[in-house]
Amino acid sequence: MQVNVFVRTDETQQYHLLVTPYGPTAAIPDQLKHLSWRNLAVTTLDDRLLSSVSPIIDAQNVVNGYALVSLKA
Repeated sequence: MQVNVFVRTDETQQYHLLVTPYGPTAAIPDQLKHLSWRNLAVTTLDDRLLSSVSPIIDAQNVVNGYALVSLKA
């Protein structure tokens, strides 16, 4: 499955990834648009960056249509 990956950091320097399904209608959800997201990549869920959290991303995508994942630097 191809996905769009957006990234932002917070005041604690923790990374937050927003993962949305890839496609022409994919967009940052309205409730998250006020945050400063940068487009990181278009990739697949078996990418090394995402592979450890891909089950979480799959589950959240089914429920929400997007996934939020936090990673420590």
